[in-house]
Amino acid sequence: MPEIPLTRVVSVTSADPRHPAENLLRPDDGGRWRGAAAGEKQLSVVLELGESKAIHSLHIGNDGAAFVEVLVGSSAGGEFQVLLPSAALMSPSESRAGAEPRRVRIFSQESLLRAGAGQG
Repeated sequence: MPEIPLTRVVSVTSADPRHPAENLLRPDDGGRWRGAAAGEKQLSVVLELGESKAIHSLHIGNDGAAFVEVLVGSSAGGEFQVLLPSAALMSPSESRAGAEPRRVRIFSQESLLRAGAGQG
């Protein structure tokens, strides 16, 4: 499957100046985004895609987060819909120990909710 390009960071709740959310737009350069302070309980970023397409899988690189949830919506407005329900990126013991903070997790079409997958 080809990648759907990310074109713009619409909003972000928190960012480390050395690892801003704009890095997510350049995955080949490392694509690392971090919150401003270690241990923040919840972070979010809204990204704009290059075009509207159905989403069949997600490759999410982790940098110390325990969980991820992905929502999608249309620039025309309306409610965001859940594409990927909250999923663990680290086990509880890995999270407590700070072990394996960086890895990529691939979520196939079977992991994605149909209502959100049709959004783009």
